Amino acid sequence: MIAITARAEISSADADAFVEAARQIVEPTLKEAGCQWYAMARDICNSNVVWISEQWESQEHLFAHLRSAHIRQFMEKTASLEIISLEPRQYEVTSVGPVQMPED
Repeated sequence: MIAITARAEISSADADAFVEAARQIVEPTLKEAGCQWYAMARDICNSNVVWISEQWESQEHLFAHLRSAHIRQFMEKTASLEIISLEPRQYEVTSVGPVQMPED
């Protein structure tokens, strides 16, 4: 399993346009083979920051997603926007379980 987290900071002038472009790729991405989770959300402390969370069955599924028409269209729509920083991170996950709270 592959997990992705990314932090994107967009200029104040372009943040709404970025979010609108992102909104258009969520539904088709969730329908892709191998997509287990896919979500984007604005940071509650900084509305110019968007967090991206993804979970894919395999690297091959992630690559197919990155080659998809809707991702290419998203990249075209956002190419002219001022993205201040983009910090994507990929993780290979070998096990998943619930978060355990410490006992007092």
